[in-house]
Amino acid sequence: MGIGGRWALVFICISLSFGSFADEAAQVTFALRLADNTSSVSILLAAGLIGGILSGPIAPMIIRRIGPSKTIPAVFLLQALLIAAASLANQFWSYVIVSMALGSTGSLQWAAIMVAIPSYTNNERHIDRVNRITQSVRNMGYVGGPALGGLLYGMAQRSRGLLLLALLVLVAAPVTALCFKVLDSFSQKSDQAPTQEKQKGRLDLPDLFRTAGVIRAVAPLLMTVVLTSTLNVLLIFRIRTELQFSAEIYGFVISALSVGLIVGPVVFSGMLARFGDAAGASIAASIIGFGILWLALSDAAWIIMCAAFLIGSANGIQNALTASFMMKAIDPQRRVNLMPAYIFCIQTSVFLGFLSAGMISTAHVSMALVAVGVATAIIGACGFALNVKNRPSMVTKGA
Repeated sequence: MGIGGRWALVFICISLSFGSFADEAAQVTFALRLADNTSSVSILLAAGLIGGILSGPIAPMIIRRIGPSKTIPAVFLLQALLIAAASLANQFWSYVIVSMALGSTGSLQWAAIMVAIPSYTNNERHIDRVNRITQSVRNMGYVGGPALGGLLYGMAQRSRGLLLLALLVLVAAPVTALCFKVLDSFSQKSDQAPTQEKQKGRLDLPDLFRTAGVIRAVAPLLMTVVLTSTLNVLLIFRIRTELQFSAEIYGFVISALSVGLIVGPVVFSGMLARFGDAAGASIAASIIGFGILWLALSDAAWIIMCAAFLIGSANGIQNALTASFMMKAIDPQRRVNLMPAYIFCIQTSVFLGFLSAGMISTAHVSMALVAVGVATAIIGACGFALNVKNRPSMVTKGA
């Protein structure tokens, strides 16, 4: 890939960061509009998760029909229209519908990205590098998006903040489309495209888990996602209720977690990737478990922040390494069907984790966190044992 192709990748990452920031900022803006009603905020958050799950069955059909490089800018355009419509409607149910649609389009876009990355190169090192950068860029939205949403909500009254967000996403659409055209001109497409077009796009979970090595690699991630999703809910009760720390301390802890999510994929993934993508992801799961245990047993704010950074870093590493494994292990002719199935499994696991957290009494938060930490560490250790030799070569041709 020449210099032009590399610059195209840079601008694609910048555009993806726009989308990531705007998506999170829109959710925060909606929540701030509904801050006087906690049940409304809960419905809003649940709508985003449900939308992500519902995108699973339709994502393969869309990606198959128009291709991943056209799906990504199309999603930006649709998201811009949705956010602009919500700003004009200014009603509770419009926010819920748009939140669900944003969750759905976000999952569709991420599935398209996972299909697109390995279609431009068969070099495993290039795939790893681009995937890790993309993961970190995506995670930037979790850090900057809420801040951007709060800033625009405070500076621009009523609908203006959402309109500015819509404009931000709208700019990303043509930039991304142009950059993909540049990438296409610098890349040699493999000969699987005609074969792919003859196949029907559909969500294929059985085929995903029949793929060699996939179930061993993905199972530890999915179990970890369920457990760590409960952490996201329980953390506020641990810090604010049990330890009675200030809201500022809670903010610092969440910031440490978020910074870890950004830093982990780019800076630390290479160290664990030496054991293999699947085995390294399982090691990261064990590190997450130890971090949760450390957080649950500590009562010093700075130690909890360090534990949160460790958890965030390991979480980012696990996501990046598992994604790299999937890009290499899945037959190119089946990526359009199986990558959305993989995203569907992750979204469902997140939703199950949030449901599980709601069943835990606030009187047993520390005990629950200890149990989650121990369980996650054990899952990671078992996953490492199962995946230590699970190193499939890059699949470049259809079976």
